[in-house]
Amino acid sequence: MSFDRLRYELLLMGRRVLWTPVLVMVCFGLFAGLLAYLKVNPNRFLLAGLEMFLPLAAGIIIATVVTQDPAIELQLTLPKLYRMTTLRRLILIVCWSTCIAFASSGILSLLNLWYAPQQVQSWAIVLQFFAGQLAWLSPLLWFAAIGLCLAALTHNTTAVTTLLSGIWLLETIFSGYFVSTNWLQPIFLFPTTLTPSIDFWLANRIELLVTALVFLLAGYLLLRNTEGLLKGSSEE
Repeated sequence: MSFDRLRYELLLMGRRVLWTPVLVMVCFGLFAGLLAYLKVNPNRFLLAGLEMFLPLAAGIIIATVVTQDPAIELQLTLPKLYRMTTLRRLILIVCWSTCIAFASSGILSLLNLWYAPQQVQSWAIVLQFFAGQLAWLSPLLWFAAIGLCLAALTHNTTAVTTLLSGIWLLETIFSGYFVSTNWLQPIFLFPTTLTPSIDFWLANRIELLVTALVFLLAGYLLLRNTEGLLKGSSEE
């Protein structure tokens, strides 16, 4: 993708794509400073920003981009497939969020604020750090894929935002149930923050990535529904 094309896509999607991930981490950093001032360890709080809030924000942004495109009728008449344009925008959002998350985790590591899950704490420091990136990468890709899938299915930003927020709340409130139920363990999104002592953390992260790929494929196939995209555009 050329630089001009990249700049054009970012302009079309709006400033929310660039600023939302930055603002999420800045707000968490400022509040963590307050916790440190109050003599409260901010490590897990900062990790929650990476693992729990940044992925949700990325999923909502992707859902908005998919469902709110003022030029969708024109794009659907062009030879270049609209679903390829959507996937390109999804990649841009995920890559930017990944850059912010990786930079944030690097800063936390340098400040000795990085929180490693118990399963990898016996590993070498470098391996701990890179394996620990799965803490935020797996839910980030999962929310991105499920956001795309739900947006392509419902064609409604409000509905997708509600569903994603509902999933987030269920996973947070019933975390113990997800840990104790075998068939729910592969889709437990936030174990690093909520239950860092589990012995299936690495397997959970990998299984979550596989689940994300399945949802991504489903979302791609749903974007083939031209009639549904046009109907959703007229209703927004």
